[in-house]
Amino acid sequence: MPRVLLATDADWIHEEVDAALAGDDIEVLRIREGADVLPTTYRLEPDLIVLDLQIGNMGGMAACMDLRLDESVGKLALPPV
Repeated sequence: MPRVLLATDADWIHEEVDAALAGDDIEVLRIREGADVLPTTYRLEPDLIVLDLQIGNMGGMAACMDLRLDESVGKLALPPV
């Protein structure tokens, strides 16, 4: 089952993404802090990561840079959305 990691502290974004993606075939997991993105990625190994650019204590762009700079995460595609 594909796993999506959603990093947002905005409830409305969570509701929209969950409504669009969640179902029997996709699991949507949410975290509320940008600083939790990298350790959660190690632990859960999601197939897709959706970052809110204005999330909590660490913005989505900073979390994205952490992911890109950490070679052990693997190569990440960054599709524009």
